[in-house]
Amino acid sequence: MIQYEPKAAFTLIFWSWRGSVVPRIFCELIVAIGLGFLAYYADNVGVELVSLVDFLGSDASDVSLPSVERGEVLDAWVHALLILPIAFLLGFRSVIAYVRYWDGRTQVAEMVLAVGEMMRLIATYAEGDDEEAQIERAELRRLLNMLFAVARQHLALPHRSRQLGGAEMTMVTPNEGKVLAKLRNRLPIVAQWISFRLNECARAGRISRNDARLVESRLADFLRAWSGAKRVAKTPLPYAYVQVLNLLLYLFVYSAPFTFSRRFGGLTPALSAFVALTLFGINAAAAQIENPFGADANDLQLGAYAAVVEEDSEMILRQRDPDTEKYEKFWGKRALHQRLLREGPAPAEAAAADGGASRMSRPSVGIRTGAPKIGVSGTPQPVAGR
Repeated sequence: MIQYEPKAAFTLIFWSWRGSVVPRIFCELIVAIGLGFLAYYADNVGVELVSLVDFLGSDASDVSLPSVERGEVLDAWVHALLILPIAFLLGFRSVIAYVRYWDGRTQVAEMVLAVGEMMRLIATYAEGDDEEAQIERAELRRLLNMLFAVARQHLALPHRSRQLGGAEMTMVTPNEGKVLAKLRNRLPIVAQWISFRLNECARAGRISRNDARLVESRLADFLRAWSGAKRVAKTPLPYAYVQVLNLLLYLFVYSAPFTFSRRFGGLTPALSAFVALTLFGINAAAAQIENPFGADANDLQLGAYAAVVEEDSEMILRQRDPDTEKYEKFWGKRALHQRLLREGPAPAEAAAADGGASRMSRPSVGIRTGAPKIGVSGTPQPVAGR
């Protein structure tokens, strides 16, 4: 999304080409201008429209046609019929696109708020100030940031490009990476890991069941907002609707020069370009903002929101645990992480580099009989015999 000052001078906005739709409709503008020159040239050299009677031949000589001037035919029989449906379809698409854009923006804001609320509840109500309790809170913060990172990947990138190892995914442990790499829809699994971790903390008496339910309710709010954002990203306007609109647009714009030439003469190319810029430009702008997730200049900058989530969660947790950074063993600032993704951890070396992370390796606790066990990183471990 392009940040700009709405009250800035018009010329500063007018001459900024980043995010403009003009480059996207440049070919259509050239064609419209070319047809404008063609219509003007044809009118000045005296080329007349061929009547339908002459075209059909002498057998149709008894057919009588209304006597109209050249130029008035297109105006009456084409543009008068096309302008109303085009106005309706184009206006409807623009309104729907604007609503979808702000719906996506609202859902992302809800996701950011939900992560901040979960971190606030965990930092406030998770009991214990010993090192093990601080490690638990740091792990929950890591999982919350991973939750938003996975949601960002799913919204902004096609499935074929959602590979683990990007800058926003460097908080993923090797075991978690192996699990997520096999999945198409990763977000529910990360949410389940957070629930597993909360349940483990509740069983150990580090957070009350009621407080854990409060965190779970905010997690449900996050998933609800993500579902709404995914609906915007994955459900475009119906193809048949867009096809009819584009067909009428091209027919109207490219026939317009032949209605202008007789009345406006040498201004025909300029007027043709103006009509093309207006109609094609509005249509292209609507197409741009229908899906606010992606890498285009007008799309929402999900990377900036991810940075806000990381900074806010760290700021909140530091109010409770000032030294929380030393427990962030798998965050992207650590060179160890990239090597672990490639080679896997060496027990002695990883324990030394993790800065006390080996204290997290207490016996895994099963959530219930037959359920997956929760490993050190919060990743479900396979149950024996399965």
